Amino acid sequence: MTVVRRNKVSNKKVNVKLEKQSRIGDSGRVKKETGRRKIKREPLDTIAVKQEEFSEEDLKNLKLLGLTISKFRTRCSRLLKGFEQKPESVQFEIPTTDLKRKPKLRYRPPNGTILDISKLDFDRPLEDQIELSDVYFLHHAITYSKRVVMVIGAGVSVGAGIPDFRSSNGLFQGLATKSSGSGKNLFDYNVFRSDGSIKKFESMIHKLYTLSNECDPTYYHHMIDKISEQGRLLRLYTQNIDCLDVQLPHLKTKIPLTFHKPYPKCIQLHGNIQLMNCSKCRYITQLNETFFKKAPNTEGRRLIVRCPECQEMNKVRDIAGKRLQNEGILRPRIVLYNEFHPDGEIIGSITESDIKSRPDCLIVTGTTLKIPGVRRLVKEMARSVHANKGYVIWVNIDPPTQSIVDYVEYFDLLVIGSCQMVPGLVSLYDYVYKPKKRRRKVNTKVETLKSEKIRVA
Repeated sequence: MTVVRRNKVSNKKVNVKLEKQSRIGDSGRVKKETGRRKIKREPLDTIAVKQEEFSEEDLKNLKLLGLTISKFRTRCSRLLKGFEQKPESVQFEIPTTDLKRKPKLRYRPPNGTILDISKLDFDRPLEDQIELSDVYFLHHAITYSKRVVMVIGAGVSVGAGIPDFRSSNGLFQGLATKSSGSGKNLFDYNVFRSDGSIKKFESMIHKLYTLSNECDPTYYHHMIDKISEQGRLLRLYTQNIDCLDVQLPHLKTKIPLTFHKPYPKCIQLHGNIQLMNCSKCRYITQLNETFFKKAPNTEGRRLIVRCPECQEMNKVRDIAGKRLQNEGILRPRIVLYNEFHPDGEIIGSITESDIKSRPDCLIVTGTTLKIPGVRRLVKEMARSVHANKGYVIWVNIDPPTQSIVDYVEYFDLLVIGSCQMVPGLVSLYDYVYKPKKRRRKVNTKVETLKSEKIRVA
């Protein structure tokens, strides 16, 4: 503010600047607001919060995650009150993000880092049990990846009540006998050479078929379906024949597979126990309980019988006076050891297409990678993911063998424990520990419209 005054000596006009003074009080000018927001503190009476001192490594990890100690303790205090009030089905749902662009990764663990969640207790703060920086990486990979490839094995269905194959309580040990040896022999193509082994194979199929109908998909199955619903699942390669995954609405498959695009979301690498097909004419029919309840044929079999489609074709050829052909065998549509995969060429074309699609995340769950074809698939996919700066994660109750680690080369994080805890861990971290975004203030401009006078002629 400038004021014009006259100098008494020279009688000239002089410009004088006056400083603007601010007063505090009712009669003075209003004090300018600082713009600080009031932070609402949550009651901490019944919540246990970690109060011990942080080491330099903990402070470094918190800084990488963008958290200060005060914010960190405040988020830890929300563990018991808010999260436990949610229904159990909602607790294990991964978050839905509407982000068009994937957030920048702030921390990547060294190759081969182990995250042990086998003894994790969700009623205690996570920072007391495991490294939060590793959980951040797992949360970031599952929540924000745009083209996820998942390879799952029998360990995913153990939580539903279906045993795996190679563990101490698995099918190979449960089906082992003194005469036939390990139960692995029942999954070999040579099982069709004798009537005695065929009868044991039929009883084993009946057991697996009954289990697959009685069991429901697990939390991990629903997590995969949720990723597919969000449009972020590139492909699910499953070694399971129980069909728990394809029951979900967003994990449908096509049988038989074709070379025509678009390819289905779920690719069954080892077949489907819910179907029967002919070994010759590729006739496919649904497997049901009537196969096991019907009277045995002349060879004493109920399930592994001659194909009705081939028999009908021979009847037509007999009437037409043509030479009869060999009839195929109707059997469950699963792939056994020492057997050629009927859809092998198509699956190879699908995997080649997925590798060229620049996947950004690979999660290998519930499998030991003993099958050579699956092991080679994981290696090629992991190489493509790391070339695109993506994430490769192993989830199993046991860590991979050194030969698997050397063969695949890329495993950013090894999650050791039940895979059924992964959805809850991701949901818990997102609810309690994830830093909140600051809302930007939007300046709204109010435009005044000048009314125009309308002259009436």
